[in-house]
Amino acid sequence: MKKLLLLFTLIVLSKSIIAQNNVVFKIHHKLGETDFAMYTAAKNNLGDDFNVTRMQYYISGISIVHDNGIVTSIDSFYILADASIDTEADLGYYPIQHVEGIHFYIGVDPEHNHTDPAGYNPYHPLAPQAPSMHWGWAAGYRFVAFEGNGGPQYNQLIQIHGLGDQNYIKARVNLNATADNNVLTIDLDADYTHLLENLSVNGGLIVHSETDEAQVALVNMRNLVFSPSTSTTATSEPNSLQHFELFPNPSINGQSIVYIPSSGDQVFDIMVTDINGKQTGFYTSVKANTNIGLNFNQPGMYAVSILRNGVPVSTQKMVSK
Repeated sequence: MKKLLLLFTLIVLSKSIIAQNNVVFKIHHKLGETDFAMYTAAKNNLGDDFNVTRMQYYISGISIVHDNGIVTSIDSFYILADASIDTEADLGYYPIQHVEGIHFYIGVDPEHNHTDPAGYNPYHPLAPQAPSMHWGWAAGYRFVAFEGNGGPQYNQLIQIHGLGDQNYIKARVNLNATADNNVLTIDLDADYTHLLENLSVNGGLIVHSETDEAQVALVNMRNLVFSPSTSTTATSEPNSLQHFELFPNPSINGQSIVYIPSSGDQVFDIMVTDINGKQTGFYTSVKANTNIGLNFNQPGMYAVSILRNGVPVSTQKMVSK
């Protein structure tokens, strides 16, 4: 009887593991029909000429609509998107087979918008950045920092820094995405010509605010910038450097295992942080294709990050019980 019960338990667990897919969130940065590049000539809907020298923004409060209307929230996950580099965030493993939409906020939620950036570990998106993404104690973080040059000669300065709790409003994008080889990739295009929709920049524009043109830019970000991707990109492979295995999750008795599948003799670091971004563990010189045991001293929510040459390449959420 005990053997039958054990067999039944193993079957249930195996089905549960199979149902878990690695969810990856990608943003393809664009200027109109072309891929984003700094100093590239572009126009907005008014025909105003501009280029971009900085485009950074926060994404938080992510939730995924999937499998006939189920909503799964990705708690305590922050992305600092920089249009000058690819944005690919590993959201973790979830029992999601087919995605119907993704919801997220531009900016930082009011609960964390007025925290001290110095309180986060250096690799956390809310930690101090250069150039700065934090406006000050009262105003909080810059939700969007857009900078460039306007006018036919591109000699008019543009600076649009949008912020403010009142502007923390949800964006919604409907799309279709299905898991493939236990990886489910959510691909969005972000066309930053739409950030300047109905904003005249031929004579330059400098605004750091919760209102006026900065607020218009934030509304444009939420309503106009993002759409399902038209790029024909291959599905990320499970053994890519952007992915790793973390199991069991939730942990059992505060213990879990990390496995980093990778080709060659590559070496990584593993960093563990709590829900407030405080570092609780750090494992150095971890070889790929080996099992590494993690110990969590307290129950709660954690983030496990894989670092290569000191730079995080993938992060997953971990629940410790």
